[in-house]
Amino acid sequence: MTILSNMQIKLREGVGAQAVEAFINRNVFAECAEAIPGFRWAHLLEVDGAPDNLSVICGWTDQSAFEDWMAHPVRSRQEADLAQFLAEAPQTQLYISKSACER
Repeated sequence: MTILSNMQIKLREGVGAQAVEAFINRNVFAECAEAIPGFRWAHLLEVDGAPDNLSVICGWTDQSAFEDWMAHPVRSRQEADLAQFLAEAPQTQLYISKSACER
């Protein structure tokens, strides 16, 4: 069973490119992979036509891996470092994959 998380991020107007660059330079995904063995993959997505709206989609081995990440001090430091770009608090939803197709 794969668990997916989707974090929707609303940025302050006009900071999309800066925020993406800071996210990448901060090595957010590499730090997560190093800290949480149950982290599998992640994508930072920009909403087409809306560069101030991002989404972070991650795959986890199980719900406890996701919960471990949410409580991890590395995540808290990342959040503090990137907070300057936010218009509001990110919203995260957790999903249980019921079916998948990969090619």
